[in-house]
Amino acid sequence: MKKISMVILALLIILIQGCAVGRIEHEIRDVPTETSYHELVSLLSESTVALHGYDMEFYLGLGSGLIFEQEDLGDGSYMYYVLTNFHVVDRMSHVKVHTAKNTVEMGDIYGIPTETPRDYDDVAVVRFISQEVYPTVDILPLSEDKNIYVQLTKGQYVFGLGTPVDEDNFNLLTNLGVIADLSDRFITHTANINPGNSGGPLFSYDGTFIGMNTQRVEVINQETVYLVSESIHVNHIAKVIKSLLKSIKPRLGIQTLPYEVFTTVNYQEAYGERAAGFDPFDKVPRNEVGIVVADTSSTRSSYGKLLQYDLIKKVNGSSITTTEDLLRELGTIQYGNVYTFEVIRKNSDTGNFENIEVEITI
Repeated sequence: MKKISMVILALLIILIQGCAVGRIEHEIRDVPTETSYHELVSLLSESTVALHGYDMEFYLGLGSGLIFEQEDLGDGSYMYYVLTNFHVVDRMSHVKVHTAKNTVEMGDIYGIPTETPRDYDDVAVVRFISQEVYPTVDILPLSEDKNIYVQLTKGQYVFGLGTPVDEDNFNLLTNLGVIADLSDRFITHTANINPGNSGGPLFSYDGTFIGMNTQRVEVINQETVYLVSESIHVNHIAKVIKSLLKSIKPRLGIQTLPYEVFTTVNYQEAYGERAAGFDPFDKVPRNEVGIVVADTSSTRSSYGKLLQYDLIKKVNGSSITTTEDLLRELGTIQYGNVYTFEVIRKNSDTGNFENIEVEITI
């Protein structure tokens, strides 16, 4: 697994082992030359991604993210984990992950807070499966072998990467700013970020990941300010990620709507011009009951078996007409559970609706 892990004296990292605290010594490194800085940014860009968010098939918005972990699935493919802001993926049913290889991966919104988070807990984890090999950037305090604390200082040089405003600005480099203020949870800095940079990484000038860009501050005490941005501190990010991943439970991996809701929503009112021409009865037959699969999660066992806009009629032989029916038949979802779904699905070749039986093992 290719890892980008660069630690220098500019970041004082304290290693805590048991009750003993030892300081890790590092060779002093010079500020990068223009050439080495260019090479560093190019390397870090390989792990920085743009996230395009959707609700069903309707595009909602743009954010940024950082690939921080790779898991070998043993079949020639890999599971990748991406750090971003919760507000980037909030209200979305899936994301498309645009990578530096100019590939687009289907992303599963995997780890999110169970309730609206405080500003400093604005953290989410997206994951995707791919046969491509993408490099990752270490989140140092996530280390399982060592308890690592990253200490930063005011005046330290920093820069960000991300995709502000529009896809044409993919992985745009910010100016070289400085840390203006610090707390246990936030970094205030002068690297210029814009809408779309949210969820993207903030690096120390040597390339060490130190925070996640969250917002540009425009007004302080009713006065307009410029070049003031906020990032969540890497130490706090690590705590939130650990909490999010620890709370993950087995899931079927579908988002659903009752048939009567799916077929009566005013989509153009809800999504504007993005929904022009959308007709729910192109997706499901008329005069039916059941539960519509509004979207699917790309890293769950149901993916590719239950499809978007399938109309669920039965689970394990029991009729499904309401969300309560579905929840009752699914029961407590555990690994190893097997479910048989009977659905109505539109055949994309003939345009006809067909009855399909699908078996899913969690």
